[in-house]
Amino acid sequence: MLLEQITSAGIVGCGGAGFPTAVKYNTKTEYFIINAAECEPLLKTDHYVMNHFAKECVQAIAAVGKLLEAKQIVIATKGHYTKEINALEQAIQEQKVPVSVFKMNNFYPAGDEQIMVFEVTGRTVPPGGIPIEVGCVISNIATMLNIYHAQQGENVTHKLLTITGAVKEPKILEVPIGTSFDDCLALAGGATIDDFMFINGGPMMGKTGTQDEFPQQVVTKTTSGIIIMEKRDFIYELLEKEIPQMINKARSSCIQCRLCTELCPRYQIGHPIHPHRVMRHLTITEIPDDIDDDPIWREALLCCECGICETIACPMGLLPRQVNKYVKQRLAEKGIRYQKNDQPLTPTLMREYQQVPPVKILLKDGLKQYADLKVEDLLKHESTTVNIPLKMHIGAPCEPVIQVGDHVKAGDLIGRKPEKALGADVHASIDGMVTAVSASITIERRDNQ
Repeated sequence: MLLEQITSAGIVGCGGAGFPTAVKYNTKTEYFIINAAECEPLLKTDHYVMNHFAKECVQAIAAVGKLLEAKQIVIATKGHYTKEINALEQAIQEQKVPVSVFKMNNFYPAGDEQIMVFEVTGRTVPPGGIPIEVGCVISNIATMLNIYHAQQGENVTHKLLTITGAVKEPKILEVPIGTSFDDCLALAGGATIDDFMFINGGPMMGKTGTQDEFPQQVVTKTTSGIIIMEKRDFIYELLEKEIPQMINKARSSCIQCRLCTELCPRYQIGHPIHPHRVMRHLTITEIPDDIDDDPIWREALLCCECGICETIACPMGLLPRQVNKYVKQRLAEKGIRYQKNDQPLTPTLMREYQQVPPVKILLKDGLKQYADLKVEDLLKHESTTVNIPLKMHIGAPCEPVIQVGDHVKAGDLIGRKPEKALGADVHASIDGMVTAVSASITIERRDNQ
Protein backbone atom coordinates (compact mmCIF):
# COMPACT_ATOMS: atom_id res chain seq x y z
CA MET A 1 0.00 0.00 0.00
CA LEU A 2 2.69 2.53 1.01
CA LEU A 3 4.87 1.67 -1.98
CA GLU A 4 1.88 2.22 -4.28
CA GLN A 5 1.19 5.61 -2.66
CA ILE A 6 4.82 6.67 -3.16
CA THR A 7 4.71 5.55 -6.79
CA SER A 8 1.41 7.28 -7.53
CA ALA A 9 2.60 10.54 -5.93
CA GLY A 10 5.65 10.71 -8.23
CA ILE A 11 8.13 10.98 -5.36
CA VAL A 12 11.85 11.20 -6.10
CA GLY A 13 14.76 11.92 -3.79
CA CYS A 14 14.76 15.57 -2.76
CA GLY A 15 18.40 15.64 -1.72
CA GLY A 16 20.27 14.75 -4.90
CA ALA A 17 19.83 13.61 -8.49
CA GLY A 18 16.21 12.55 -8.05
CA PHE A 19 16.27 8.76 -7.91
CA PRO A 20 12.70 7.38 -7.95
CA THR A 21 11.91 6.62 -4.32
CA ALA A 22 9.60 3.66 -4.89
CA VAL A 23 12.37 1.84 -6.75
CA LYS A 24 14.80 2.43 -3.88
CA TYR A 25 12.28 1.06 -1.37
CA ASN A 26 11.58 -2.16 -3.28
CA THR A 27 13.96 -4.07 -1.00
CA LYS A 28 14.66 -5.07 2.61
CA THR A 29 17.47 -3.56 4.65
CA GLU A 30 19.22 -3.58 8.01
CA TYR A 31 19.61 0.22 8.30
CA PHE A 32 17.17 2.87 7.17
CA ILE A 33 19.03 6.19 7.42
CA ILE A 34 17.45 9.62 7.02
CA ASN A 35 19.79 12.26 5.67
CA ALA A 36 19.04 15.39 7.72
CA ALA A 37 22.55 16.86 7.61
CA GLU A 38 21.73 19.83 5.32
CA CYS A 39 25.07 19.12 3.67
CA GLU A 40 25.60 22.32 1.68
CA PRO A 41 26.39 25.65 3.36
CA LEU A 42 23.76 28.44 3.16
CA LEU A 43 20.81 26.13 2.46
CA LYS A 44 18.16 26.07 5.20
CA THR A 45 15.31 24.02 3.69
CA ASP A 46 15.95 20.86 5.70
CA HIS A 47 16.24 22.97 8.87
CA TYR A 48 12.75 24.31 8.19
CA VAL A 49 11.35 20.84 7.54
CA MET A 50 12.78 19.47 10.80
CA ASN A 51 11.61 22.43 12.85
CA HIS A 52 8.08 22.66 11.46
CA PHE A 53 7.22 19.17 10.19
CA ALA A 54 9.02 16.86 12.62
CA LYS A 55 5.85 14.94 13.52
CA GLU A 56 4.90 14.38 9.90
CA CYS A 57 8.42 13.28 8.97
CA VAL A 58 8.77 10.90 11.92
CA GLN A 59 5.41 9.29 11.06
CA ALA A 60 6.59 8.71 7.47
CA ILE A 61 10.03 7.52 8.61
CA ALA A 62 8.53 4.89 10.90
CA ALA A 63 6.19 3.69 8.15
CA VAL A 64 8.99 3.34 5.62
CA GLY A 65 11.23 1.64 8.19
CA LYS A 66 8.47 -0.93 8.72
CA LEU A 67 8.09 -1.37 4.96
CA LEU A 68 11.83 -2.03 4.61
CA GLU A 69 11.84 -4.29 7.71
CA ALA A 70 14.78 -2.22 8.96
CA LYS A 71 16.38 -3.31 12.22
CA GLN A 72 17.78 0.20 12.78
CA ILE A 73 15.97 3.42 11.80
CA VAL A 74 18.28 6.42 12.19
CA ILE A 75 17.95 10.13 11.50
CA ALA A 76 21.48 11.40 10.86
CA THR A 77 21.95 15.13 11.43
CA LYS A 78 24.64 17.48 12.71
CA GLY A 79 25.07 17.60 16.46
CA HIS A 80 24.92 21.40 16.65
CA TYR A 81 21.39 21.49 15.14
CA THR A 82 20.01 21.49 18.68
CA LYS A 83 16.63 23.04 17.86
CA GLU A 84 16.02 20.56 15.07
CA ILE A 85 17.15 17.59 17.18
CA ASN A 86 14.82 18.61 19.99
CA ALA A 87 11.89 18.76 17.57
CA LEU A 88 12.71 15.34 16.13
CA GLU A 89 13.24 13.67 19.51
CA GLN A 90 10.00 15.11 20.84
CA ALA A 91 8.11 13.73 17.84
CA ILE A 92 9.77 10.33 18.27
CA GLN A 93 8.85 10.24 21.96
CA GLU A 94 5.24 11.29 21.32
CA GLN A 95 4.72 8.67 18.61
CA LYS A 96 6.66 5.97 20.49
CA VAL A 97 8.36 4.70 17.32
CA PRO A 98 11.72 2.87 17.08
CA VAL A 99 13.63 5.78 15.55
CA SER A 100 16.89 7.25 16.87
CA VAL A 101 18.89 10.40 16.11
CA PHE A 102 22.59 10.10 15.20
CA LYS A 103 24.59 13.28 15.81
CA MET A 104 27.37 13.97 13.32
CA ASN A 105 30.24 16.44 13.40
CA ASN A 106 29.94 19.65 11.39
CA PHE A 107 31.88 18.91 8.22
CA TYR A 108 31.43 18.81 4.46
CA PRO A 109 30.21 16.56 2.84
CA ALA A 110 28.41 15.04 5.83
CA GLY A 111 25.35 14.55 3.60
CA ASP A 112 27.10 12.45 0.98
CA GLU A 113 25.27 9.14 1.28
CA GLN A 114 28.40 6.99 1.32
CA ILE A 115 30.05 9.22 3.92
CA MET A 116 26.87 9.07 6.00
CA VAL A 117 26.80 5.26 5.82
CA PHE A 118 30.37 5.19 7.13
CA GLU A 119 29.59 7.66 9.92
CA VAL A 120 26.49 5.80 11.12
CA THR A 121 27.53 2.18 10.60
CA GLY A 122 31.33 2.15 10.18
CA ARG A 123 30.83 0.31 6.89
CA THR A 124 32.34 1.37 3.56
CA VAL A 125 30.11 1.11 0.50
CA PRO A 126 32.12 -0.75 -2.17
CA PRO A 127 33.71 1.48 -4.85
CA GLY A 128 31.19 1.95 -7.62
CA GLY A 129 28.50 0.48 -5.35
CA ILE A 130 25.39 1.71 -3.55
CA PRO A 131 24.41 1.69 0.15
CA ILE A 132 22.13 -1.35 -0.07
CA GLU A 133 25.25 -3.46 -0.72
CA VAL A 134 26.18 -2.90 2.93
CA GLY A 135 22.63 -3.18 4.24
CA CYS A 136 21.62 0.49 4.12
CA VAL A 137 18.92 2.59 2.46
CA ILE A 138 19.17 6.39 2.67
CA SER A 139 16.53 9.07 2.05
CA ASN A 140 16.48 12.82 2.52
CA ILE A 141 14.35 14.32 5.30
CA ALA A 142 12.35 16.41 2.79
CA THR A 143 11.56 13.23 0.86
CA MET A 144 9.94 11.92 4.03
CA LEU A 145 7.65 14.95 4.14
CA ASN A 146 6.53 14.15 0.59
CA ILE A 147 5.87 10.57 1.69
CA TYR A 148 3.72 11.82 4.56
CA HIS A 149 1.68 13.84 2.04
CA ALA A 150 1.42 10.75 -0.19
CA GLN A 151 -0.05 8.89 2.79
CA GLN A 152 -2.76 11.56 2.79
CA GLY A 153 -3.41 11.01 -0.92
CA GLU A 154 -1.49 14.09 -2.11
CA ASN A 155 0.82 14.01 -5.14
CA VAL A 156 4.07 15.99 -5.44
CA THR A 157 3.04 19.41 -6.74
CA HIS A 158 5.01 21.93 -4.67
CA LYS A 159 8.60 22.40 -3.56
CA LEU A 160 10.24 23.92 -0.49
CA LEU A 161 13.52 25.70 -1.30
CA THR A 162 15.94 28.29 0.06
CA ILE A 163 16.60 31.54 -1.79
CA THR A 164 19.52 33.49 -0.34
CA GLY A 165 22.71 35.35 -1.10
CA ALA A 166 22.54 38.78 -2.71
CA VAL A 167 18.77 39.15 -2.32
CA LYS A 168 16.80 41.69 -0.30
CA GLU A 169 14.76 39.19 1.70
CA PRO A 170 16.32 35.71 2.03
CA LYS A 171 13.65 33.15 2.85
CA ILE A 172 12.20 29.69 2.46
CA LEU A 173 9.75 29.47 -0.43
CA GLU A 174 6.94 27.00 -1.07
CA VAL A 175 6.08 27.25 -4.74
CA PRO A 176 4.45 25.07 -7.40
CA ILE A 177 6.83 22.90 -9.39
CA GLY A 178 7.56 24.65 -12.67
CA THR A 179 7.70 28.14 -11.12
CA SER A 180 10.32 30.30 -12.81
CA PHE A 181 13.47 31.37 -11.00
CA ASP A 182 12.54 34.94 -11.95
CA ASP A 183 9.37 34.62 -9.88
CA CYS A 184 11.35 33.15 -6.97
CA LEU A 185 13.77 36.07 -7.06
CA ALA A 186 10.89 38.55 -7.06
CA LEU A 187 9.43 36.80 -4.00
CA ALA A 188 12.76 37.43 -2.24
CA GLY A 189 12.53 41.14 -2.99
CA GLY A 190 14.86 40.97 -5.98
CA ALA A 191 18.65 41.01 -6.19
CA THR A 192 20.75 43.55 -4.30
CA ILE A 193 23.26 43.72 -7.17
CA ASP A 194 22.76 44.59 -10.84
CA ASP A 195 25.08 42.02 -12.39
CA PHE A 196 24.94 38.55 -10.81
CA MET A 197 25.46 34.85 -11.32
CA PHE A 198 23.45 32.13 -9.60
CA ILE A 199 23.80 28.66 -8.16
CA ASN A 200 20.98 26.16 -8.54
CA GLY A 201 21.56 24.17 -5.36
CA GLY A 202 24.42 24.53 -2.87
CA PRO A 203 27.77 26.31 -3.25
CA MET A 204 29.74 23.11 -3.78
CA MET A 205 27.62 20.75 -5.86
CA GLY A 206 25.01 23.09 -7.29
CA LYS A 207 24.90 24.06 -10.96
CA THR A 208 26.22 27.52 -11.70
CA GLY A 209 24.78 29.83 -14.32
CA THR A 210 24.90 33.36 -15.66
CA GLN A 211 22.32 36.11 -15.34
CA ASP A 212 21.35 35.58 -18.99
CA GLU A 213 20.56 31.93 -18.24
CA PHE A 214 18.54 32.70 -15.11
CA PRO A 215 15.11 33.37 -16.73
CA GLN A 216 15.09 29.94 -18.38
CA GLN A 217 15.43 28.09 -15.04
CA VAL A 218 12.40 26.59 -13.26
CA VAL A 219 11.82 24.89 -9.92
CA THR A 220 11.85 21.08 -10.16
CA LYS A 221 11.35 18.25 -7.69
CA THR A 222 15.06 18.35 -6.84
CA THR A 223 15.59 22.11 -6.53
CA SER A 224 17.00 22.66 -3.04
CA GLY A 225 18.01 26.30 -3.27
CA ILE A 226 18.84 29.35 -5.33
CA ILE A 227 21.89 31.43 -4.40
CA ILE A 228 22.43 34.83 -5.98
CA MET A 229 26.03 36.03 -5.92
CA GLU A 230 28.59 38.40 -7.41
CA LYS A 231 30.20 37.45 -10.71
CA ARG A 232 33.71 38.12 -9.44
CA ASP A 233 33.62 35.24 -6.95
CA PHE A 234 35.73 32.11 -7.09
CA ILE A 235 32.85 29.95 -8.32
CA TYR A 236 32.44 32.13 -11.40
CA GLU A 237 36.08 31.43 -12.27
CA LEU A 238 35.26 27.71 -12.18
CA LEU A 239 32.31 28.33 -14.49
CA GLU A 240 34.42 30.21 -17.00
CA LYS A 241 37.19 27.63 -17.34
CA GLU A 242 37.08 25.60 -20.55
CA ILE A 243 38.33 22.01 -20.79
CA PRO A 244 41.49 22.71 -22.86
CA GLN A 245 42.39 25.58 -20.51
CA MET A 246 41.92 23.36 -17.45
CA ILE A 247 44.00 20.55 -18.92
CA ASN A 248 46.85 22.80 -20.06
CA LYS A 249 47.05 24.43 -16.65
CA ALA A 250 47.03 21.03 -14.94
CA ARG A 251 49.86 19.83 -17.17
CA SER A 252 52.02 22.83 -16.42
CA SER A 253 51.21 23.52 -12.77
CA CYS A 254 50.35 20.34 -10.86
CA ILE A 255 53.04 19.86 -8.20
CA GLN A 256 51.85 16.38 -7.13
CA CYS A 257 51.40 17.47 -3.53
CA ARG A 258 48.65 14.83 -3.02
CA LEU A 259 46.38 17.21 -1.09
CA CYS A 260 43.53 16.60 -3.53
CA THR A 261 43.81 12.91 -2.70
CA GLU A 262 44.37 13.25 1.05
CA LEU A 263 41.26 15.42 1.47
CA CYS A 264 39.06 13.39 -0.89
CA PRO A 265 36.15 12.03 1.23
CA ARG A 266 35.89 8.83 -0.82
CA TYR A 267 39.64 8.18 -0.54
CA GLN A 268 39.35 8.73 3.20
CA ILE A 269 36.80 5.90 3.59
CA GLY A 270 39.04 3.52 1.64
CA HIS A 271 38.10 3.93 -2.01
CA PRO A 272 40.97 3.53 -4.54
CA ILE A 273 40.64 7.04 -5.95
CA HIS A 274 43.72 9.29 -6.28
CA PRO A 275 42.94 12.60 -8.02
CA HIS A 276 46.64 13.55 -8.09
CA ARG A 277 47.36 10.44 -10.19
CA VAL A 278 44.62 11.41 -12.66
CA MET A 279 46.14 14.89 -12.91
CA ARG A 280 49.61 13.40 -13.50
CA HIS A 281 48.19 11.11 -16.18
CA LEU A 282 47.20 14.18 -18.18
CA THR A 283 50.86 14.97 -18.86
CA ILE A 284 51.29 11.81 -20.96
CA THR A 285 47.89 11.72 -22.64
CA GLU A 286 46.53 13.04 -25.90
CA ILE A 287 43.14 14.47 -25.00
CA PRO A 288 40.58 13.10 -25.70
CA ASP A 289 41.88 10.21 -27.84
CA ASP A 290 43.85 8.39 -25.14
CA ILE A 291 41.14 8.46 -22.47
CA ASP A 292 40.32 4.77 -22.61
CA ASP A 293 40.04 1.67 -20.44
CA ASP A 294 43.01 2.46 -18.23
CA PRO A 295 43.26 1.71 -14.45
CA ILE A 296 44.07 5.31 -13.56
CA TRP A 297 41.34 6.80 -15.74
CA ARG A 298 38.85 4.36 -14.19
CA GLU A 299 39.61 5.86 -10.77
CA ALA A 300 37.88 9.03 -11.95
CA LEU A 301 34.61 7.05 -12.06
CA LEU A 302 34.69 6.97 -8.23
CA CYS A 303 34.64 10.77 -7.93
CA CYS A 304 31.52 11.99 -6.10
CA GLU A 305 32.12 15.54 -7.44
CA CYS A 306 31.97 17.11 -3.97
CA GLY A 307 34.54 19.75 -5.01
CA ILE A 308 36.83 19.67 -1.96
CA CYS A 309 39.83 18.92 -4.19
CA GLU A 310 39.51 22.16 -6.15
CA THR A 311 37.85 24.49 -3.65
CA ILE A 312 39.89 23.60 -0.55
CA ALA A 313 42.79 21.28 -1.35
CA CYS A 314 44.72 22.43 -4.41
CA PRO A 315 47.31 25.16 -3.67
CA MET A 316 47.77 25.81 -7.41
CA GLY A 317 44.15 26.65 -8.23
CA LEU A 318 43.70 23.55 -10.42
CA LEU A 319 40.40 21.77 -10.97
CA PRO A 320 40.66 18.02 -10.28
CA ARG A 321 36.89 17.65 -9.98
CA GLN A 322 36.32 19.17 -13.41
CA VAL A 323 39.02 16.93 -14.88
CA ASN A 324 37.41 13.88 -13.26
CA LYS A 325 34.02 14.88 -14.66
CA TYR A 326 35.52 15.23 -18.13
CA VAL A 327 37.21 11.83 -17.90
CA LYS A 328 33.97 10.25 -16.65
CA GLN A 329 32.10 11.65 -19.64
CA ARG A 330 34.67 10.31 -22.10
CA LEU A 331 34.60 6.86 -20.46
CA ALA A 332 30.79 6.83 -20.43
CA GLU A 333 30.75 7.56 -24.16
CA LYS A 334 32.81 4.39 -24.66
CA GLY A 335 30.64 2.35 -22.32
CA ILE A 336 33.44 1.88 -19.80
CA ARG A 337 32.29 1.28 -16.22
CA TYR A 338 34.14 0.79 -12.97
CA GLN A 339 34.97 -2.86 -12.45
CA LYS A 340 34.28 -3.97 -8.88
CA ASN A 341 36.70 -6.29 -7.12
CA ASP A 342 37.32 -7.76 -3.69
CA GLN A 343 40.16 -5.39 -2.83
CA PRO A 344 40.29 -4.67 0.94
CA LEU A 345 39.03 -1.20 1.85
CA THR A 346 40.97 0.56 4.61
CA PRO A 347 39.88 4.02 5.81
CA THR A 348 42.69 6.52 6.31
CA LEU A 349 43.95 7.04 9.85
CA MET A 350 43.86 10.84 9.45
CA ARG A 351 40.25 11.06 8.26
CA GLU A 352 38.92 12.46 11.53
CA TYR A 353 41.49 15.27 11.47
CA GLN A 354 41.09 16.17 7.79
CA GLN A 355 37.37 16.91 7.72
CA VAL A 356 36.52 20.26 6.11
CA PRO A 357 34.40 22.76 8.11
CA PRO A 358 31.70 24.38 5.93
CA VAL A 359 32.89 27.87 6.89
CA LYS A 360 36.14 27.26 4.99
CA ILE A 361 34.13 26.60 1.86
CA LEU A 362 32.27 29.88 2.24
CA LEU A 363 35.52 31.77 2.79
CA LYS A 364 37.12 30.27 -0.31
CA ASP A 365 34.02 30.77 -2.46
CA GLY A 366 33.59 34.39 -1.41
CA LEU A 367 30.24 33.61 0.21
CA LYS A 368 31.11 34.17 3.87
CA GLN A 369 29.17 37.45 3.85
CA TYR A 370 25.94 35.44 3.47
CA ALA A 371 26.66 32.89 6.21
CA ASP A 372 24.81 34.76 8.95
CA LEU A 373 21.75 35.74 6.95
CA LYS A 374 18.55 34.84 8.76
CA VAL A 375 16.59 32.39 6.59
CA GLU A 376 13.66 31.21 8.68
CA ASP A 377 10.50 32.78 7.26
CA LEU A 378 8.31 30.78 4.88
CA LEU A 379 6.50 32.40 1.98
CA LYS A 380 3.86 30.34 0.19
CA HIS A 381 3.16 31.39 -3.39
CA GLU A 382 0.78 30.16 -6.09
CA SER A 383 2.11 30.92 -9.56
CA THR A 384 -0.08 31.96 -12.47
CA THR A 385 2.08 30.11 -15.00
CA VAL A 386 4.26 27.03 -14.59
CA ASN A 387 6.54 25.21 -17.01
CA ILE A 388 6.87 21.63 -15.72
CA PRO A 389 9.72 19.51 -17.17
CA LEU A 390 8.84 15.93 -18.07
CA LYS A 391 12.25 14.80 -16.81
CA MET A 392 13.09 15.80 -13.24
CA HIS A 393 14.62 12.53 -12.13
CA ILE A 394 17.09 9.79 -12.93
CA GLY A 395 15.66 7.61 -15.70
CA ALA A 396 13.48 8.09 -18.75
CA PRO A 397 11.45 11.27 -19.40
CA CYS A 398 7.73 11.01 -18.80
CA GLU A 399 5.29 10.78 -21.68
CA PRO A 400 2.59 13.48 -21.72
CA VAL A 401 -0.96 12.25 -21.11
CA ILE A 402 -2.61 15.61 -21.81
CA GLN A 403 -2.64 17.98 -24.78
CA VAL A 404 -2.87 21.68 -25.48
CA GLY A 405 -6.26 23.06 -24.49
CA ASP A 406 -6.91 20.58 -21.70
CA HIS A 407 -7.96 21.92 -18.32
CA VAL A 408 -6.23 20.37 -15.32
CA LYS A 409 -6.38 20.57 -11.55
CA ALA A 410 -3.35 20.64 -9.24
CA GLY A 411 -2.39 17.03 -8.59
CA ASP A 412 -3.71 15.67 -11.91
CA LEU A 413 -1.41 13.31 -13.79
CA ILE A 414 0.12 15.09 -16.79
CA GLY A 415 3.16 12.90 -17.51
CA ARG A 416 3.45 9.14 -17.07
CA LYS A 417 6.73 7.26 -16.89
CA PRO A 418 7.16 4.76 -19.74
CA GLU A 419 6.13 1.21 -18.82
CA LYS A 420 8.99 -0.83 -17.30
CA ALA A 421 11.31 2.21 -17.46
CA LEU A 422 13.00 3.87 -14.50
CA GLY A 423 11.25 7.13 -13.73
CA ALA A 424 8.50 8.91 -11.80
CA ASP A 425 5.14 10.36 -12.82
CA VAL A 426 4.66 14.12 -13.10
CA HIS A 427 1.57 16.01 -11.93
CA ALA A 428 0.05 19.44 -12.53
CA SER A 429 1.10 21.90 -9.86
CA ILE A 430 -1.65 24.50 -10.42
CA ASP A 431 -5.22 24.60 -11.73
CA GLY A 432 -5.26 25.88 -15.29
CA MET A 433 -5.20 25.26 -19.01
CA VAL A 434 -2.39 23.45 -20.82
CA THR A 435 -0.90 25.89 -23.32
CA ALA A 436 2.19 24.00 -24.51
CA VAL A 437 3.45 20.40 -24.57
CA SER A 438 7.04 19.55 -25.51
CA ALA A 439 9.92 18.51 -23.24
CA SER A 440 7.94 20.37 -20.60
CA ILE A 441 4.29 21.19 -20.07
CA THR A 442 3.11 24.77 -19.64
CA ILE A 443 -0.01 25.43 -17.59
CA GLU A 444 -1.61 28.86 -17.24
CA ARG A 445 -4.10 29.77 -14.56
CA ARG A 446 -7.29 31.24 -16.09
CA ASP A 447 -9.70 33.31 -14.01
CA ASN A 448 -12.71 32.34 -16.12
CA GLN A 449 -12.26 28.57 -15.82
